[in-house]
Amino acid sequence: MDGGLIARRYATVLYEYGAEKGETNRIYDDVNMIRSAFAENSKAKEMLASPLQKVSVKKAFLQSVFGKKISAQSSEFIQFVADKGRIGMIDEILRVYQIVYKEHNGIKTAEVTTAQELASDKKQEFQAQLEKKLGSKVETNFSTDASLIGGVVIRVDGKQLDCSVARQLADIEKKLMV
Repeated sequence: MDGGLIARRYATVLYEYGAEKGETNRIYDDVNMIRSAFAENSKAKEMLASPLQKVSVKKAFLQSVFGKKISAQSSEFIQFVADKGRIGMIDEILRVYQIVYKEHNGIKTAEVTTAQELASDKKQEFQAQLEKKLGSKVETNFSTDASLIGGVVIRVDGKQLDCSVARQLADIEKKLMV
């Protein structure tokens, strides 16, 4: 069976379970925290994916790391996934949960790249403008890329708006070459 389909099924089950309990927002926060921890520690993800580790060891590890930090529903779900032999897919399942959650709550994700780091108040202002323009809540991830020289590149839902100085210079170069 396709790993993406499996992850989607488990993520949907988690969302529906959370909706029954009125805990989708809390679970979403838990998922973000767990995925951040996995991103910071790739060894943990590797250990969970390893067929050499016993499921009981994986469950104990997850309980010791996240035990009291996450909701009872999130903890129960992780135990359920482990019992079903899918704990090696937990990061992918949680990634897909983020997508499912955003779909159900009308949240868009924007990737904003600038040449220099924006001040906190400018980030908030930028996010507010994006939400107004898109007519929905937006989770904005900011990054920097000095090669842009100046300006901004925005990616939302597979679409890109490139207002960087580097792109404008490249456009001018193309016109001069013709």
